[in-house]
Amino acid sequence: MESPAAGEGQRFKRIPRQPCGRNLELDPLLNENLEQWPHLNELVQCYNADFVKDGCKYGRYESVAPPSFQNQIFEGPDTDIETELQLCNARHSKPEETTEDDMPSTSGRQIYETEPSASSSKKHCTLSPLPAYEPAFDWDNERSLIFGQRLPESLPATHSSGLKITVKVLSLSFQTGLVEPFSGTICLYNRDRREKLSEDFYFHILPTEMQDAHISLDRRGVFSLDTPSPSICLLIQLEKAATEEGGVTPSIYSRKEPVHLTEKEKQKLQVWSRVMPYREPFAWAMIPLFENNHAGGDAASPSSPLAPSMSGSSSQDSIVEPISKLASDGKLNHYSSGSSVIVEISNLNKVKESYMEDSLQDPKRKVHKPVKGVLRLEVEKLHNDRNEADTISEGGSITNELHDAGELNNGRHSRNSIDGIHSSLNSSAIVKKDTHQNGQSSNGENGNNFQAFDFRMMARSEPFSQLFHCLYVYPLTVSLSRKRNLFVRVELRKDDSDIRKLPVEAVHPRDQNSTLQKCAHTQISVGTRMSCYHDEVKISLPALLTPQHHLLFTFLHVDLQMKLEAPKPVIVGYAALPLSTHIQLLSDVSLPILRELVPHYLQESGKEKMDYLEDGKTVFRLRLRLCSSLFPVNERIRDFFVEYDRHTLHTSPPWGSELLEAINSLKNVESIALLQFLQPILNMLLHLIGDGGETLQVAAFRAMVNILTRVQQESSDGAERNKFLVNYVDFAFDDFGDRQTPVYPGLSTVWGSLARSKAKGYRVGPVYDDVLAMAWFFLELIVKSMGLEQSRLFYHNLPLGEDVPPLQLKEGVFRCIMQLFDCLLTEVHERCKKGLNLAKRLNSTLAFFCYDLLSIIEPRQVFELVSLYMDKFAGVCQSVLHDCKLTFLQIICDHDLFVEMPGRDPTDRNYLSSVLIQEIFLTLDHDDLSQRAKAARILVVLICKHEFDARYQKSEDKLYIAQLYFPLIGQILDEMPVFYNLNAIEKREVLVVILQIIRNLDDTTLIKAWQQSIARTRLFFKLLEECITHFEHNRTGDSLLLGSSSRSPDAERPASPKYSDRLSPSVNAYLSEASRHEIRPQGTPENGYMWNRISPQLSSPNQPYSLREALAQAQSSRIGSTARALRESLHPILRQKLELWEENLSTAVSLEVLGIIDKFSVAAASRSISTDYAKLDCVTSILMGLLSRSQPLTFWKAFLPVVYNIFSLHGATLMARENDRFLKQIAFHLLRLAVFRNDSVRKRAVVGLQILVRNSFNYFKSTTRLRVMLTITLSELLSDVQVTQMKSDGSLEESGEARRLRKSLEEMADVRSKDQLNDCGLPVTALEVAAEGSTDNRWSWVEVKHLSKCLVQALDAGLEHALLGSVMSVDRCAAAEGFYKLALAYAPVPDLHIMWLLHLCDAHQEMQSWAEAAQCAVAVAGVIMQ
Repeated sequence: MESPAAGEGQRFKRIPRQPCGRNLELDPLLNENLEQWPHLNELVQCYNADFVKDGCKYGRYESVAPPSFQNQIFEGPDTDIETELQLCNARHSKPEETTEDDMPSTSGRQIYETEPSASSSKKHCTLSPLPAYEPAFDWDNERSLIFGQRLPESLPATHSSGLKITVKVLSLSFQTGLVEPFSGTICLYNRDRREKLSEDFYFHILPTEMQDAHISLDRRGVFSLDTPSPSICLLIQLEKAATEEGGVTPSIYSRKEPVHLTEKEKQKLQVWSRVMPYREPFAWAMIPLFENNHAGGDAASPSSPLAPSMSGSSSQDSIVEPISKLASDGKLNHYSSGSSVIVEISNLNKVKESYMEDSLQDPKRKVHKPVKGVLRLEVEKLHNDRNEADTISEGGSITNELHDAGELNNGRHSRNSIDGIHSSLNSSAIVKKDTHQNGQSSNGENGNNFQAFDFRMMARSEPFSQLFHCLYVYPLTVSLSRKRNLFVRVELRKDDSDIRKLPVEAVHPRDQNSTLQKCAHTQISVGTRMSCYHDEVKISLPALLTPQHHLLFTFLHVDLQMKLEAPKPVIVGYAALPLSTHIQLLSDVSLPILRELVPHYLQESGKEKMDYLEDGKTVFRLRLRLCSSLFPVNERIRDFFVEYDRHTLHTSPPWGSELLEAINSLKNVESIALLQFLQPILNMLLHLIGDGGETLQVAAFRAMVNILTRVQQESSDGAERNKFLVNYVDFAFDDFGDRQTPVYPGLSTVWGSLARSKAKGYRVGPVYDDVLAMAWFFLELIVKSMGLEQSRLFYHNLPLGEDVPPLQLKEGVFRCIMQLFDCLLTEVHERCKKGLNLAKRLNSTLAFFCYDLLSIIEPRQVFELVSLYMDKFAGVCQSVLHDCKLTFLQIICDHDLFVEMPGRDPTDRNYLSSVLIQEIFLTLDHDDLSQRAKAARILVVLICKHEFDARYQKSEDKLYIAQLYFPLIGQILDEMPVFYNLNAIEKREVLVVILQIIRNLDDTTLIKAWQQSIARTRLFFKLLEECITHFEHNRTGDSLLLGSSSRSPDAERPASPKYSDRLSPSVNAYLSEASRHEIRPQGTPENGYMWNRISPQLSSPNQPYSLREALAQAQSSRIGSTARALRESLHPILRQKLELWEENLSTAVSLEVLGIIDKFSVAAASRSISTDYAKLDCVTSILMGLLSRSQPLTFWKAFLPVVYNIFSLHGATLMARENDRFLKQIAFHLLRLAVFRNDSVRKRAVVGLQILVRNSFNYFKSTTRLRVMLTITLSELLSDVQVTQMKSDGSLEESGEARRLRKSLEEMADVRSKDQLNDCGLPVTALEVAAEGSTDNRWSWVEVKHLSKCLVQALDAGLEHALLGSVMSVDRCAAAEGFYKLALAYAPVPDLHIMWLLHLCDAHQEMQSWAEAAQCAVAVAGVIMQ
């Protein structure tokens, strides 16, 4: 068997992190030597390393495509569906005549496709009962039902989660024209809370004649949002060069009447803007991104909580006059990934004076005039999670349908329109949407995007996923005693010793592509005593802050007049702020202003001598915002980092208990800080566990348990495995990337020693329960650590295409793991008895531990753990424990390579499968019914998993698997009462598995099962009889009412309604799920319509269209939850599927049983098996079982060749007197089939009768005995068959059945019947009978004709008698005549002959013809004498 893991040396996939925005800020500062700061090293490593994902952890499964089922045709005596279908297909092949409702439908079923298959006995090999029994098999779904199943998390988002929008500035235009350059900022702003949500995105707009080639407006800002809310806006602030005194004032932009600038004025403006580097505020606007729908009124779509409109909101005459009214009913959420909307902002508010952002919304401020101009932006909503490449394309398909929404609105909102323009603009916005279809081109991807930092990241309870380390500085106000044109320069300095030394290059530039700068300027606050600012300065911090690092603010005044050269700024004063004292998330600071700087200006000692402005009052107010994933604001975490560094560098003092204290105080860190630094803290603790001394190890382990428990509880998303912890184990943990020793030896040792000390009777404090609750985390870590070591060891020196050899564990480590496993097992065992939920979870965790180890270490070592488990839980134990044991096996046996596992010692076969079979058989004998059902289910799911596994489709693989499970059949045969005690559902589950195993076995193995004893062979065939009974197809009409009420196993599991008795329990769940969605389920491609797009011929008038209607109907008809009512409630297409599956299941079972009988008769002919050769009761009982049930056409086609073979091998035994009952049954059923209207069936019945005749010739040289038997059978059949039918005038006439029966009996003796043999799959010589050694044919057509004539005569007599039925009482003579004919016809059969003679005698007596009556009596005596 080829291992699917071939070349799977790369079990681990490296997933590079997505770089966040521009990481240029980190390079210059982090290149300082990190080796001396191990904790920084850890942090940087933690944010930059690739994710490492284990490809096998959650199992992989590729199934083959499900087989397509054919409709099986079950014919009744009066139906001929086959011919109807052929005609219908012939009609459908002429397309011009085709109409919708051509399809013939039988009992409301539509037939998908039928194949006029050339019948051959090989046909029965194609269909297997399993796919039809479990047609909706879904491995992922089955897997998710296992208790304690682990679910994979998606890749942790490297950016923030939620919604993303990009903004691009398209153009700015004024009534006067765009003459001078403008620039501006855009950020997200919460207008209710008056807080900034993101950093600023800068843009520049140049008039066309000034434009440089390289400055373009291509750059976009990307903003992240958590949840849409009406208070979130885009705050746009425009600025321009400070106005020249006596120059052109900015009021030209806001005049009501158009202003035309002269050429001279234009030139003056342009020259000034070139020489004036300092800017002043010009205008602002706030645009709500999400509207709360007052504009659209009732038009809002109630379904979407997200009603993002870019439209004018009435509360804040905010946005967009003409354009984007398309969105005003909240339909903008329809622009799916990569569709953009163009927003035109025409209500820019012109600023009268400098301002702070906080004061923008103050009612007291001066009213700002609107600017006569329009700023155009393109706003686009990005797919929220771009990390997984496959999600990108999902949006593509939806976008098209959604455009219509936009177009509808054109008409609807015309009342808002000012004039006709907006409709054309609207359509342009819609056209625009199409350009970025599919999110592929969605602009979030381009390199020159600016990812605006989301300030809320600092307040979120989730681990930081990327490196950022900056300080945002906001100078707010400066109040001086005289009016000035003041601006502020901000810079970062390392120390205060030398004033002339240059500042650090740490300030982020305003335009893209340039490097970090030395300083930044605010805007100018023109001519005021109280200067206000709204600038944001972003400063990259050094990796480590020293007490000397500080910010220096320089206050400058500039004259705004053109003299001989450009105006020069004059220094007014300075202010300094040491950083290390002001590191918090947000702080507002007020500082005094120094007149001039002297060296060492930071030192307290020199403060008295310094000269301050405004008498040393704190007149400068500023705000700082720290955003760092390197520098924890929390002191306890900082202490831990410092002590960790000391420990790692061995610089800690010798008494060294500080590290222990720091570790122990981690448990008091508040949860947000703990979560944000979760990954680095865990890494450092693991490092300490890996190579610290024992005291440290225990302390670190306990701290870790404490942290994990808090994370699990405080950020509970309800999952058993918290998602942050799963992300850590599955993605972030890389076992120190091979820079240090692996974690698993240390971790298992310290945990093992704690567990053992508990076993010795020490209580290890409350930590113990937490350890058990978090055991999954530690075990998954240990496994991943081993896996990483394994793949590193063999990474380079593995020949291509070879499997990674198992990791050889050191003896001590494995012993430690054994002991740990043992301790945990004891816990499961003890706590289970108390019925604690923790125990069941721990049990699943241990199962997954073994599951994972199977892929990494030598499987036989894992088997030691498994056998340890099995010893603990030996035999039939309490229900709870037994349930744990089943779950354990279920998880382990779900391993990808389960089939390929070795045995415990080299000669054995698969160890796991033998344990599984043993335990499942034990469970079937368990008293607890739910356990039995669970065991049967586990078995079926496993067999399905193997059967549909794309890796195991070769016949030798299937044989191997069948041989693995074959011992199960032996166990059932040894203890049949166990099987008989199961209820119907479980019997079906077991039988389907048995059939599947037998189906894939080779003949030699199968024959072994029949070689042991006659009784055992008989039991084997008893199982097959059970198969025929349990999977019998009952026509939907007849027995549905009895279906589930008669044997109601409903009572046991009301979990999912029972639509079908015969199919797997999971089908019921699948159907109730499908009908809950009221659409046809996915994944079943036969005809993909949705619920409401049904072809007309399917809807019968009483068919409910929704589940609600159906339930109402069901209640009104008072059949509660019987299977019939439930079926009625199914959507026609689902019901059709259900019937299709049931038909195919029943067909497949019959065909398979037929095939087994065929093999058996061949084996019996060679006398190589032990069975009762005198009667061959195995064969006869099965054949009678098959014949007595309704079978489909495909079965009848396969049936004849098998019967022919059996008779030619064992004719003598079967025709012997001991088997009379069998022969009679066969004759009866053949005659019954000879009445059928369907020609294929009838033809086969005739040939079947001919085979009987042939065997009669062969063994008795004549047909006399057979004639007697057939005559008796015919008389029995006539009492069943309706031979007459009523004519319209009330008289009787011969019925179709009688006509067909006569035809069949005549055909039987027709010499031309040789052609039929070929059609039925028999050789042309099939009827020739030659005695051994002679060539003459014993077959005599004359005798056959005689036989046929006798039978027809009996039929005619019966018919005539029946036609007289109405006149019998009146016309006595006619009655006597009828009895006479019957007596004659049945002359060959003494009993019947006597019976009819006695009837005749009675009739004569009634007519008082005594002589005739006496004659009859004498004749009877004569017959008896003979």
